[in-house]
Amino acid sequence: MSKPTVFVVYYSMYGHLRTVADNIVEGLKSTDLVNVELRQFEETLPQEVLDKMHAPPKDASVPIFSLEDLENGDAFLFGIPTRFGTMAAQVKTFFDSTGSLWAKKALVGKMAGVFAGTGSQSGGQESTTLTFLPTLVHHGIIFVPMGFTHNNLFNVDEIVGGSAYGAGSIASSVGARQVSEKEKEIARHHGESFSKIVAKYHN
Repeated sequence: MSKPTVFVVYYSMYGHLRTVADNIVEGLKSTDLVNVELRQFEETLPQEVLDKMHAPPKDASVPIFSLEDLENGDAFLFGIPTRFGTMAAQVKTFFDSTGSLWAKKALVGKMAGVFAGTGSQSGGQESTTLTFLPTLVHHGIIFVPMGFTHNNLFNVDEIVGGSAYGAGSIASSVGARQVSEKEKEIARHHGESFSKIVAKYHN
């Protein structure tokens, strides 16, 4: 039986969710149960705005996520930075273009998880995923939470991104804080656990 294909798709302005995505990919590949594809959501901000925000260039080696990828993939892990507690516009813009897939029920029964990036501990680690769930529900996509399945989620000695909903990073308001080792460990675990669930239920 063929392996299911999991797309890891992220938007990352300063590179934090890219780092989380890379660790998730590592976790997915460690089980050898799924095929893995890395993609990024297309940028929607003009370059002059990105320059003023001191955003580094995107990695051109990572393909832009397409409607064809969404239709062909079996499962997805979406890396979504928060904007006031909900999904960033780059992610919203992409899903606003998926009406044709919705009309033909092309995504019903596929599986998805979410990892989130915020600027603070109270910046939307959980609400970003919660407010994204209606998008999955309308498409009939099955949401797969990570649950409290990694000990780092119980850590109170230092700042740690992520939640029962999925892996995550906390970057500080200006993006100065880098992804910690504990956050990377959670991300690798998220990829590993997600691959096992997808492989278990994939036909």
